[in-house]
Amino acid sequence: MNPANLEKVCVVGWGESGISLVRLLLTLKKEVKVTELRERNEFAPQLIDTMSERGVEFEFGGHSPQFIKDCDLVILSPGVDPATSAVVKNCKDLCIPYCGEVEFSFWLTKARFIAITGTNGKTTTSFLTYRLLKENKKRVFLGGNIGIPVSSFILKTKPQDLVVLEVSSCQLETIIKFRPYVAALLNFEPDHLDRHPSLDDYFKAKMNIFRNQSRDDWALINERIGLRSDIEKHIRAQLLFFSKEFDNENYSCVYRIGSIFGLSKADCMQLFSSHKGLPHRMQLIRSLGGVIFINDSKATNPYSTIWALKNTKTPIVLIAGGKDKGLSYSEALPYMRRVRKINLFGEAASKIHEDLEGRIKTEVFGTLREAVASSFGEAQCGDTVLFSPMCSSFDMFSNYKERGKKFIEIVNSLDNSS
Repeated sequence: MNPANLEKVCVVGWGESGISLVRLLLTLKKEVKVTELRERNEFAPQLIDTMSERGVEFEFGGHSPQFIKDCDLVILSPGVDPATSAVVKNCKDLCIPYCGEVEFSFWLTKARFIAITGTNGKTTTSFLTYRLLKENKKRVFLGGNIGIPVSSFILKTKPQDLVVLEVSSCQLETIIKFRPYVAALLNFEPDHLDRHPSLDDYFKAKMNIFRNQSRDDWALINERIGLRSDIEKHIRAQLLFFSKEFDNENYSCVYRIGSIFGLSKADCMQLFSSHKGLPHRMQLIRSLGGVIFINDSKATNPYSTIWALKNTKTPIVLIAGGKDKGLSYSEALPYMRRVRKINLFGEAASKIHEDLEGRIKTEVFGTLREAVASSFGEAQCGDTVLFSPMCSSFDMFSNYKERGKKFIEIVNSLDNSS
Protein backbone atom coordinates (compact mmCIF):
# COMPACT_ATOMS: atom_id res chain seq x y z
CA MET A 1 0.00 0.00 0.00
CA ASN A 2 1.27 3.45 -0.92
CA PRO A 3 0.92 5.87 2.03
CA ALA A 4 0.66 8.76 -0.43
CA ASN A 5 -2.73 7.43 -1.58
CA LEU A 6 -4.22 7.44 1.92
CA GLU A 7 -6.54 10.27 2.85
CA LYS A 8 -8.11 9.25 6.17
CA VAL A 9 -6.45 6.94 8.71
CA CYS A 10 -7.71 5.66 12.06
CA VAL A 11 -5.32 4.87 14.92
CA VAL A 12 -6.46 2.27 17.46
CA GLY A 13 -5.24 3.00 20.99
CA TRP A 14 -4.31 6.29 22.69
CA GLY A 15 -1.10 5.10 24.32
CA GLU A 16 2.50 6.07 23.61
CA SER A 17 2.65 4.54 20.14
CA GLY A 18 -0.85 5.77 19.28
CA ILE A 19 0.08 9.36 20.14
CA SER A 20 3.27 9.04 18.10
CA LEU A 21 1.31 7.69 15.12
CA VAL A 22 -1.15 10.59 15.26
CA ARG A 23 1.70 13.10 15.20
CA LEU A 24 3.28 11.28 12.26
CA LEU A 25 0.00 11.19 10.31
CA LEU A 26 -0.62 14.89 10.90
CA THR A 27 2.88 15.61 9.59
CA LEU A 28 1.94 13.60 6.49
CA LYS A 29 -1.17 15.79 6.19
CA LYS A 30 -3.65 12.96 6.64
CA GLU A 31 -7.10 13.17 8.16
CA VAL A 32 -6.80 11.32 11.48
CA LYS A 33 -9.19 9.48 13.74
CA VAL A 34 -8.47 7.75 17.07
CA THR A 35 -10.59 5.01 18.61
CA GLU A 36 -9.84 3.97 22.20
CA LEU A 37 -11.50 1.29 24.33
CA ARG A 38 -10.97 3.16 27.60
CA GLU A 39 -12.99 6.18 28.66
CA ARG A 40 -11.84 9.73 27.98
CA ASN A 41 -11.60 10.57 31.69
CA GLU A 42 -8.77 8.02 32.04
CA PHE A 43 -6.46 10.30 30.01
CA ALA A 44 -4.96 13.75 30.50
CA PRO A 45 -7.29 16.15 28.66
CA GLN A 46 -4.72 18.69 27.42
CA LEU A 47 -3.22 16.58 24.62
CA ILE A 48 -6.64 15.36 23.49
CA ASP A 49 -7.87 18.95 23.31
CA THR A 50 -4.77 20.03 21.37
CA MET A 51 -5.13 17.21 18.86
CA SER A 52 -8.86 17.87 18.50
CA GLU A 53 -8.04 21.50 17.61
CA ARG A 54 -5.76 20.13 14.88
CA GLY A 55 -8.66 18.17 13.42
CA VAL A 56 -8.20 14.75 15.05
CA GLU A 57 -11.53 13.03 15.72
CA PHE A 58 -11.76 10.83 18.85
CA GLU A 59 -13.95 7.92 19.92
CA PHE A 60 -13.65 6.71 23.53
CA GLY A 61 -15.28 3.83 25.38
CA GLY A 62 -15.46 1.34 22.51
CA HIS A 63 -14.90 0.67 18.81
CA SER A 64 -17.92 1.25 16.58
CA PRO A 65 -18.02 0.24 12.90
CA GLN A 66 -19.55 3.64 12.02
CA PHE A 67 -16.43 5.42 13.28
CA ILE A 68 -14.03 3.72 10.87
CA LYS A 69 -16.25 3.10 7.84
CA ASP A 70 -14.87 6.09 5.89
CA CYS A 71 -11.19 5.30 6.62
CA ASP A 72 -8.64 4.11 4.08
CA LEU A 73 -6.49 2.36 6.69
CA VAL A 74 -6.61 1.37 10.37
CA ILE A 75 -3.34 1.20 12.32
CA LEU A 76 -3.26 -0.93 15.48
CA SER A 77 -1.18 -0.07 18.53
CA PRO A 78 0.83 -3.07 19.85
CA GLY A 79 -1.53 -3.59 22.80
CA VAL A 80 -4.46 -4.36 20.49
CA ASP A 81 -5.01 -8.10 20.03
CA PRO A 82 -6.07 -8.63 16.39
CA ALA A 83 -7.63 -11.98 17.29
CA THR A 84 -10.13 -10.51 19.75
CA SER A 85 -10.39 -6.80 18.97
CA ALA A 86 -13.79 -5.54 17.86
CA VAL A 87 -12.14 -2.98 15.61
CA VAL A 88 -10.31 -5.70 13.65
CA LYS A 89 -13.60 -7.54 13.15
CA ASN A 90 -15.11 -4.28 11.95
CA CYS A 91 -12.22 -3.82 9.52
CA LYS A 92 -12.78 -7.26 8.06
CA ASP A 93 -16.53 -6.74 7.77
CA LEU A 94 -16.02 -3.36 6.05
CA CYS A 95 -13.05 -4.55 3.92
CA ILE A 96 -10.78 -1.88 5.41
CA PRO A 97 -7.07 -2.79 5.45
CA TYR A 98 -5.27 -2.72 8.81
CA CYS A 99 -1.70 -3.06 10.01
CA GLY A 100 0.52 -2.33 13.00
CA GLU A 101 2.71 0.67 13.83
CA VAL A 102 5.94 -1.09 12.81
CA GLU A 103 4.49 -2.09 9.45
CA PHE A 104 3.18 1.39 8.64
CA SER A 105 6.46 3.04 9.63
CA PHE A 106 8.37 0.58 7.42
CA TRP A 107 6.43 1.86 4.39
CA LEU A 108 7.84 5.37 4.91
CA THR A 109 11.59 4.71 4.67
CA LYS A 110 14.27 3.02 2.61
CA ALA A 111 16.58 2.63 5.63
CA ARG A 112 17.72 -0.89 6.47
CA PHE A 113 16.23 -2.53 9.56
CA ILE A 114 17.86 -4.75 12.17
CA ALA A 115 15.00 -6.44 14.00
CA ILE A 116 15.56 -8.36 17.23
CA THR A 117 13.03 -10.60 18.95
CA GLY A 118 12.95 -13.41 21.51
CA THR A 119 11.32 -14.18 24.83
CA ASN A 120 14.11 -12.60 26.87
CA GLY A 121 17.08 -10.33 26.27
CA LYS A 122 15.58 -8.23 23.46
CA THR A 123 16.11 -4.87 25.14
CA THR A 124 19.75 -5.45 26.11
CA THR A 125 20.64 -6.94 22.72
CA SER A 126 18.92 -4.14 20.81
CA PHE A 127 20.59 -1.44 22.90
CA LEU A 128 24.05 -3.01 22.57
CA THR A 129 23.60 -3.46 18.82
CA TYR A 130 22.63 0.20 18.53
CA ARG A 131 25.65 1.30 20.58
CA LEU A 132 28.05 -0.94 18.64
CA LEU A 133 26.96 0.44 15.29
CA LYS A 134 26.73 4.04 16.46
CA GLU A 135 30.15 4.01 18.11
CA ASN A 136 31.64 2.69 14.89
CA LYS A 137 30.47 5.65 12.81
CA LYS A 138 27.18 4.29 11.54
CA ARG A 139 24.11 6.55 11.39
CA VAL A 140 21.62 4.46 13.33
CA PHE A 141 18.26 4.82 15.09
CA LEU A 142 16.89 2.76 17.99
CA GLY A 143 13.22 2.03 18.66
CA GLY A 144 10.34 -0.40 18.88
CA ASN A 145 9.37 -2.34 21.97
CA ILE A 146 12.34 -0.81 23.81
CA GLY A 147 10.04 2.15 24.52
CA ILE A 148 10.67 4.43 21.53
CA PRO A 149 7.89 4.21 18.90
CA VAL A 150 9.44 3.75 15.47
CA SER A 151 6.86 6.20 14.13
CA SER A 152 8.42 8.94 16.28
CA PHE A 153 11.59 9.13 14.18
CA ILE A 154 10.95 7.34 10.91
CA LEU A 155 10.70 10.50 8.76
CA LYS A 156 14.23 11.47 9.86
CA THR A 157 15.77 8.35 8.34
CA LYS A 158 17.65 8.23 5.03
CA PRO A 159 18.31 5.26 2.71
CA GLN A 160 21.86 4.77 4.02
CA ASP A 161 20.72 4.68 7.68
CA LEU A 162 20.20 1.68 9.96
CA VAL A 163 17.22 1.21 12.28
CA VAL A 164 17.60 -1.18 15.22
CA LEU A 165 14.22 -2.39 16.43
CA GLU A 166 13.26 -4.48 19.43
CA VAL A 167 10.11 -6.25 18.21
CA SER A 168 7.66 -8.22 20.31
CA SER A 169 5.41 -11.07 19.18
CA CYS A 170 2.48 -8.64 19.41
CA GLN A 171 4.13 -6.28 16.92
CA LEU A 172 5.04 -9.15 14.62
CA GLU A 173 1.43 -10.35 14.43
CA THR A 174 0.44 -7.39 12.28
CA ILE A 175 3.26 -7.19 9.75
CA ILE A 176 2.53 -7.44 6.02
CA LYS A 177 5.61 -6.37 4.08
CA PHE A 178 8.03 -5.59 6.93
CA ARG A 179 11.40 -6.92 5.80
CA PRO A 180 14.44 -6.49 8.06
CA TYR A 181 17.88 -6.70 6.48
CA VAL A 182 18.98 -8.51 9.66
CA ALA A 183 16.48 -10.45 11.78
CA ALA A 184 17.49 -12.16 15.03
CA LEU A 185 15.64 -14.68 17.20
CA LEU A 186 17.45 -14.74 20.56
CA ASN A 187 15.57 -17.52 22.35
CA PHE A 188 12.12 -18.98 22.78
CA GLU A 189 10.31 -19.90 26.00
CA PRO A 190 6.62 -19.97 26.98
CA ASP A 191 5.28 -16.43 27.44
CA HIS A 192 2.32 -14.18 26.56
CA LEU A 193 -0.14 -17.07 26.77
CA ASP A 194 -2.66 -14.48 27.94
CA ARG A 195 -2.38 -12.99 24.42
CA HIS A 196 -1.61 -15.96 22.15
CA PRO A 197 -4.01 -18.95 22.12
CA SER A 198 -1.18 -21.49 22.30
CA LEU A 199 2.59 -21.85 22.46
CA ASP A 200 2.55 -22.73 18.76
CA ASP A 201 0.76 -19.47 17.93
CA TYR A 202 3.33 -17.55 19.98
CA PHE A 203 6.17 -19.24 18.07
CA LYS A 204 4.53 -18.52 14.70
CA ALA A 205 4.28 -14.84 15.66
CA LYS A 206 8.00 -14.79 16.47
CA MET A 207 8.85 -16.51 13.19
CA ASN A 208 7.07 -13.73 11.29
CA ILE A 209 10.28 -11.73 11.69
CA PHE A 210 11.80 -13.84 8.88
CA ARG A 211 8.68 -14.04 6.68
CA ASN A 212 9.51 -11.39 4.07
CA GLN A 213 13.28 -11.76 3.93
CA SER A 214 15.13 -12.73 0.76
CA ARG A 215 18.52 -14.23 0.02
CA ASP A 216 20.01 -10.73 0.27
CA ASP A 217 19.10 -10.57 3.98
CA TRP A 218 20.40 -12.22 7.15
CA ALA A 219 18.61 -14.45 9.67
CA LEU A 220 20.31 -15.02 13.04
CA ILE A 221 19.04 -17.77 15.33
CA ASN A 222 20.22 -19.10 18.68
CA GLU A 223 21.51 -22.62 18.05
CA ARG A 224 19.81 -23.79 21.27
CA ILE A 225 16.37 -23.37 19.66
CA GLY A 226 15.20 -26.82 18.64
CA LEU A 227 13.79 -28.13 15.35
CA ARG A 228 16.55 -26.49 13.35
CA SER A 229 15.58 -28.26 10.15
CA ASP A 230 11.98 -27.05 10.44
CA ILE A 231 13.19 -23.50 11.02
CA GLU A 232 15.50 -23.65 8.03
CA LYS A 233 12.61 -24.67 5.74
CA HIS A 234 10.85 -21.38 6.43
CA ILE A 235 13.85 -19.06 6.03
CA ARG A 236 15.04 -17.70 2.68
CA ALA A 237 17.69 -15.35 4.08
CA GLN A 238 21.32 -16.24 4.72
CA LEU A 239 21.11 -18.23 7.94
CA LEU A 240 23.59 -17.72 10.74
CA PHE A 241 23.41 -19.60 14.05
CA PHE A 242 25.01 -18.12 17.14
CA SER A 243 26.01 -19.72 20.43
CA LYS A 244 27.49 -18.62 23.75
CA GLU A 245 30.79 -17.25 22.45
CA PHE A 246 30.89 -14.53 25.15
CA ASP A 247 29.66 -14.30 28.75
CA ASN A 248 26.07 -14.55 27.52
CA GLU A 249 24.17 -15.23 24.33
CA ASN A 250 23.02 -11.62 23.98
CA TYR A 251 26.65 -10.61 23.45
CA SER A 252 27.12 -13.41 20.94
CA CYS A 253 24.18 -12.19 18.89
CA VAL A 254 25.47 -8.61 18.95
CA TYR A 255 28.87 -9.86 17.78
CA ARG A 256 27.30 -11.73 14.84
CA ILE A 257 25.28 -8.66 13.83
CA GLY A 258 28.41 -6.53 14.07
CA SER A 259 30.33 -8.95 11.84
CA ILE A 260 27.70 -8.53 9.11
CA PHE A 261 28.59 -4.83 9.06
CA GLY A 262 32.33 -5.45 9.05
CA LEU A 263 33.00 -4.94 12.78
CA SER A 264 35.53 -7.06 14.63
CA LYS A 265 35.51 -9.04 17.85
CA ALA A 266 37.76 -6.37 19.35
CA ASP A 267 35.13 -3.71 18.59
CA CYS A 268 32.58 -5.83 20.44
CA MET A 269 34.83 -6.58 23.41
CA GLN A 270 35.48 -2.89 23.92
CA LEU A 271 31.71 -2.26 24.06
CA PHE A 272 30.91 -5.21 26.32
CA SER A 273 33.59 -4.29 28.84
CA SER A 274 32.06 -0.82 29.26
CA HIS A 275 28.41 -1.93 29.41
CA LYS A 276 26.92 -1.16 32.82
CA GLY A 277 23.46 -2.60 32.27
CA LEU A 278 20.09 -1.00 31.58
CA PRO A 279 17.50 0.46 33.93
CA HIS A 280 15.09 -2.17 35.31
CA ARG A 281 17.22 -5.12 34.15
CA MET A 282 19.46 -6.42 36.96
CA GLN A 283 19.95 -2.81 38.03
CA LEU A 284 21.90 -2.30 41.25
CA ILE A 285 19.97 0.20 43.41
CA ARG A 286 21.86 0.34 46.70
CA SER A 287 23.47 -1.57 49.54
CA LEU A 288 21.94 -1.07 52.99
CA GLY A 289 23.13 -2.86 56.10
CA GLY A 290 25.06 -5.32 53.96
CA VAL A 291 21.96 -6.15 51.87
CA ILE A 292 22.07 -5.56 48.10
CA PHE A 293 18.89 -4.40 46.31
CA ILE A 294 18.48 -5.29 42.63
CA ASN A 295 15.73 -3.93 40.36
CA ASP A 296 14.82 -6.45 37.67
CA SER A 297 11.33 -5.13 36.90
CA LYS A 298 11.85 -5.96 33.19
CA ALA A 299 11.49 -9.67 34.14
CA THR A 300 7.88 -10.16 33.05
CA ASN A 301 7.96 -13.97 32.80
CA PRO A 302 9.49 -16.86 34.81
CA TYR A 303 12.24 -17.46 32.24
CA SER A 304 13.51 -13.91 32.57
CA THR A 305 13.59 -14.39 36.35
CA ILE A 306 15.50 -17.66 35.85
CA TRP A 307 18.19 -15.65 34.05
CA ALA A 308 18.34 -13.26 37.02
CA LEU A 309 18.57 -16.14 39.50
CA LYS A 310 21.39 -17.78 37.53
CA ASN A 311 23.31 -14.51 37.58
CA THR A 312 22.93 -13.78 41.30
CA LYS A 313 25.63 -15.54 43.32
CA THR A 314 24.49 -14.64 46.87
CA PRO A 315 21.56 -15.85 48.99
CA ILE A 316 18.34 -14.24 47.72
CA VAL A 317 15.07 -12.90 49.07
CA LEU A 318 12.94 -12.75 45.93
CA ILE A 319 10.05 -10.31 45.40
CA ALA A 320 7.63 -11.38 42.66
CA GLY A 321 4.08 -10.86 41.44
CA GLY A 322 1.94 -8.79 39.11
CA LYS A 323 -0.53 -9.70 36.38
CA ASP A 324 -0.61 -13.39 35.47
CA LYS A 325 0.14 -14.31 31.84
CA GLY A 326 -1.00 -17.92 31.99
CA LEU A 327 2.46 -19.35 32.68
CA SER A 328 3.78 -21.98 35.10
CA TYR A 329 5.91 -20.46 37.85
CA SER A 330 7.19 -23.87 38.94
CA GLU A 331 9.55 -23.74 35.93
CA ALA A 332 11.81 -21.49 38.04
CA LEU A 333 12.06 -23.91 40.98
CA PRO A 334 15.25 -25.71 39.86
CA TYR A 335 17.03 -22.34 39.86
CA MET A 336 15.91 -21.27 43.34
CA ARG A 337 18.57 -23.05 45.34
CA ARG A 338 19.85 -19.73 46.70
CA VAL A 339 16.37 -18.31 47.41
CA ARG A 340 15.57 -18.10 51.14
CA LYS A 341 12.00 -16.92 50.61
CA ILE A 342 9.66 -15.39 48.01
CA ASN A 343 7.56 -12.39 48.99
CA LEU A 344 4.57 -11.98 46.69
CA PHE A 345 2.25 -9.12 45.75
CA GLY A 346 -0.29 -8.29 43.03
CA GLU A 347 -3.00 -10.27 41.22
CA ALA A 348 -0.81 -13.30 40.51
CA ALA A 349 0.40 -13.69 44.12
CA SER A 350 -2.03 -16.49 45.02
CA LYS A 351 -1.31 -18.42 41.79
CA ILE A 352 2.45 -18.22 42.33
CA HIS A 353 1.94 -19.34 45.94
CA GLU A 354 -0.12 -22.33 44.73
CA ASP A 355 2.46 -23.30 42.08
CA LEU A 356 5.32 -23.21 44.61
CA GLU A 357 3.51 -24.25 47.82
CA GLY A 358 5.40 -26.77 49.91
CA ARG A 359 8.57 -26.46 47.83
CA ILE A 360 9.79 -23.03 48.90
CA LYS A 361 8.72 -20.57 51.55
CA THR A 362 6.34 -17.88 50.25
CA GLU A 363 4.28 -15.10 51.78
CA VAL A 364 1.64 -12.84 50.20
CA PHE A 365 1.52 -9.07 50.82
CA GLY A 366 -1.07 -6.47 49.90
CA THR A 367 1.37 -3.96 48.41
CA LEU A 368 4.84 -3.78 46.92
CA ARG A 369 5.93 -1.51 49.77
CA GLU A 370 4.97 -4.15 52.35
CA ALA A 371 6.82 -6.85 50.38
CA VAL A 372 9.98 -4.72 50.18
CA ALA A 373 9.91 -3.83 53.88
CA SER A 374 9.48 -7.47 54.89
CA SER A 375 12.24 -8.59 52.50
CA PHE A 376 14.69 -6.13 54.02
CA GLY A 377 13.77 -7.26 57.52
CA GLU A 378 14.31 -10.92 56.63
CA ALA A 379 17.50 -10.53 54.58
CA GLN A 380 20.85 -11.16 56.22
CA CYS A 381 24.12 -9.32 55.69
CA GLY A 382 25.48 -10.49 52.33
CA ASP A 383 22.03 -11.32 50.90
CA THR A 384 20.41 -9.85 47.80
CA VAL A 385 16.82 -8.61 47.71
CA LEU A 386 15.96 -9.34 44.09
CA PHE A 387 12.89 -7.69 42.59
CA SER A 388 12.22 -9.93 39.58
CA PRO A 389 8.42 -10.16 39.24
CA MET A 390 7.90 -13.08 36.76
CA CYS A 391 4.70 -11.26 35.70
CA SER A 392 3.58 -8.26 33.67
CA SER A 393 2.94 -5.01 35.50
CA PHE A 394 -0.56 -4.20 34.28
CA ASP A 395 -2.45 -5.08 37.47
CA MET A 396 -1.01 -2.14 39.45
CA PHE A 397 1.24 -0.17 37.06
CA SER A 398 1.09 1.17 33.52
CA ASN A 399 4.32 -0.63 32.52
CA TYR A 400 7.46 -2.28 33.91
CA LYS A 401 9.28 1.06 34.01
CA GLU A 402 6.72 2.62 36.34
CA ARG A 403 6.86 -0.53 38.48
CA GLY A 404 10.66 -0.40 38.61
CA LYS A 405 10.67 3.28 39.53
CA LYS A 406 8.26 2.55 42.39
CA PHE A 407 10.55 -0.20 43.66
CA ILE A 408 13.53 2.17 43.51
CA GLU A 409 11.57 4.85 45.36
CA ILE A 410 10.62 2.39 48.12
CA VAL A 411 14.16 1.01 48.44
CA ASN A 412 15.67 4.50 48.66
CA SER A 413 13.22 5.38 51.45
CA LEU A 414 14.48 2.50 53.63
CA ASP A 415 16.88 3.00 56.52
CA ASN A 416 18.55 0.59 58.90
CA SER A 417 15.69 0.91 61.35
CA SER A 418 13.05 -0.13 58.76
